[in-house]
Amino acid sequence: MSKIPEIQEEKQAETITGVERALFIIEQLADSQDGLSFTEILNLLGVNKSIAFKLLNTLIATHYVFKDERTGNYCLTYRISNVGMRKMSRSRLLNQSQVILRELADQTGEFIRLAVVEQDTITWVMSILTKKRILQIDPNYSTEIGLHTHAAGKAWLATLDLAKARRLILASGLQRMTPHSLTGIKEVMADLRLTAERGYAISYEEHGLGVGAVGAPVMIQPFDQDEPLCVGVVTLAAPVAHMDRPALERCAPKVIAAAKKLAAVWPHTHVGELHEEA
Repeated sequence: MSKIPEIQEEKQAETITGVERALFIIEQLADSQDGLSFTEILNLLGVNKSIAFKLLNTLIATHYVFKDERTGNYCLTYRISNVGMRKMSRSRLLNQSQVILRELADQTGEFIRLAVVEQDTITWVMSILTKKRILQIDPNYSTEIGLHTHAAGKAWLATLDLAKARRLILASGLQRMTPHSLTGIKEVMADLRLTAERGYAISYEEHGLGVGAVGAPVMIQPFDQDEPLCVGVVTLAAPVAHMDRPALERCAPKVIAAAKKLAAVWPHTHVGELHEEA
C-alpha cells in the first residue's frame, strides 16, 4: 500500500481534496482482498478521524463501499466494476476484444491481457487465462503497469515522442521492482528505442520475478490526427520456468498479429478517448 499521491503543484488549484481522497480510498480497497480497517484507512490518508468517517460514510451512501459486519473492515462493492463495465460495453470494446484475445490465449496457452491508453495513463481492462497449462501466471500477479518495467508500459511509451516518454517515466519514477529492473534513464530510453524498432516490448523478470512478458501496441489512425495513435497494448505473460527469453520473443509475431486485429475493430476514437458508437 502507498500513501495518497501528491497532486502536481500546477494542478492543485484545480482539484478538490475530498474527491481525491475518496478515489484514493477506492483504489486502496481494490488492492485489498479482505478490505481495510478504519485505522488502516486513517493512516493511509493522514487525516483526522472526522474527515475519514465522512469520506467513508459518503462512499457507503453512494454504494461504492460497504462495511463488513463480521470483520469490521471496509470493502468495495461491485458498483465501481459495474461503472467500468458500462463504459467498456458502450464502446463495444469488450465484445470485439474478447474473441481476439481468446484466440491468442488458445494458440499460445499463456496469460493474455489488454491494457487501454487514455490521456497519459494506461490501465488493464481485460485478461484471458487459458486452461491448457498446469503452471500458469496468477491473474492478479500485477495490477500496476510499471512504465519502465512492464511490457505494456514499454510498448506504449515506445510509440510516443521520446521527450514525452522520458517525461512520463521520470514523473512515475524509476522504481526497482526486481534485481533485473532497468533504473537508469539512459538504459530505459535505449530499451524504448529498441522496442520501437522491432515493434514489440520484452520484460523478462523486470516487473516481477519468475515472469516474462511480451507486449505489442494497438495502433489506429484517428480521424483528427495525421500520425497513428497507440490506444492499447496486448501482452502475453508466462512463467520463466517454461518459457525462456528466446521462446518469449518467438511469441511476439502472434502478439503483434492480435494487436493488429484489435486495431481493425477498435471503436472510432479521438485523442485519448473511447467514444460511444451509435
